[in-house]
Amino acid sequence: MGKRTIIFYAPVGTNLPVHLLGGGEKGCRRTREILSNAGYNVITMDKATMSHGAVSYVKSAIHAIAKTKKKLHENPDAILYIVGFYEKNLPLEWILINSGEKKRKTIYEARNGRLVKAYKEKGNLYKKLMDSVLKRADVIFAQGLEYVDFIKKTYGKKAVYTPNYVLNRSLKPYIADRPFDTIRLIYFGRVSESKNVDVVIKVAYELEKAGYKTSTTVIGGYTEAYKAKLEQTIKEYRLDNDKVQIIGQQPFDKICDALQKVHFFVFPSQEKMEGHSNSLTEAMTFGVVPVVSTAGFNASIVGNKELVVDSIDPMKYARVIESVIEKNVWSEYSLAVYRRIKENYTEDIVKKNILCAVDELEDGENE
Repeated sequence: MGKRTIIFYAPVGTNLPVHLLGGGEKGCRRTREILSNAGYNVITMDKATMSHGAVSYVKSAIHAIAKTKKKLHENPDAILYIVGFYEKNLPLEWILINSGEKKRKTIYEARNGRLVKAYKEKGNLYKKLMDSVLKRADVIFAQGLEYVDFIKKTYGKKAVYTPNYVLNRSLKPYIADRPFDTIRLIYFGRVSESKNVDVVIKVAYELEKAGYKTSTTVIGGYTEAYKAKLEQTIKEYRLDNDKVQIIGQQPFDKICDALQKVHFFVFPSQEKMEGHSNSLTEAMTFGVVPVVSTAGFNASIVGNKELVVDSIDPMKYARVIESVIEKNVWSEYSLAVYRRIKENYTEDIVKKNILCAVDELEDGENE
C-alpha cells in the first residue's frame, strides 16, 4: 500500500523575485523533497504573501482557502501540513487548520523567529488563535529549540525539533589551513536592508583601522537600489574595490569554494521574522567562524555566546573578531562550529526527525 497524500501549505518561492528568495522558501522546498522522496504524494499550496501588496495578499489568501478545501475534499485521507509564520498570517492559518474535519490529521510547523515574542506581546485574541492552532495540530515541528521548550511548558505537547540543515551533497572535508595575512570576511544570503549588510562593510573598515588587512565578499540577490547604497558605503569608508566585492547571486559550488577560504561569517541581521538562517548553518559547515546578532535562533545555533553580539554596532563585531585572533582561538572555534553542524544540523538527522513523526502519525491512524 502506497503512502498517503500530504496537502502542503508553504512558501516555496513560486514566481518570487530572486532577491526575495530566503531561507524560508529554501527550507520548505527541502521538506517537500524529503516527503516526496519518502513516497508521499505532496500537493503544494503556495503561501499567501505580501510581496505584491495587501490586495494581492487578500486575493491569494481567499484562493488558498478555496483550493485547500477543494483538495481536502478530493483527498479525504490526506494529511494537512501547514508551515506557520503566525503574526499577520495567523488568522489565515487558523482558518486553514480548521478547514477539514475534526478527525483530519494535521501538522503545524513553527518556522519564523517570532512565535514566543509575538505570543507575549500581542493581545488575548491573538493568544486564543495561537492556542487553538497548536492544540489542533497532531504533530508540531519547531524550527528553534526555544520553541520546543515553549510548546512543552504552555501546552504539555511534544514538539519535534526540525531546524534548517545542510544537504549531504554540500558536506565537504574540513580545511583548517587558512593563512591570516588577510582577514577574510563573508556575508551571503539575501542582500537586503533588514540584513544590515552595510554593517559587514563597516566591520571591515573597523578592522582596517585597527591595522588588519581585510578582504570582504558579499554574495546574494539584491535590488539595484540597495547595491548602490552598499557601494556608497564602500566609498564613504574609503575601502578599495579590491577589499570589498559584491558579486550577486552565485551557484552554491562557488559559494562553497569561498567558504573554504574565509575566516569569519558576519551576520548582523535584524530581520523581524528571522528564524533559522540557512547561510549561518552553511557557513559553519565549512568551519567559518560566525559573528552574529541575536536575531532569530542565531544564539542557539552558534552555541558560543562570545560570538553573539547584542547590537548592530560594527565596532562590537570587529572587537569580537579581534579577540578571536588575539587569543589565537580561531582554529578551536572553527573546528567547534564544524562539529556542531555534523552533530545537529545535517540532512540525515533532520530528515529522520521529519519522517519518523509523519510516519508515526500515519501508523497511529491505522492501528
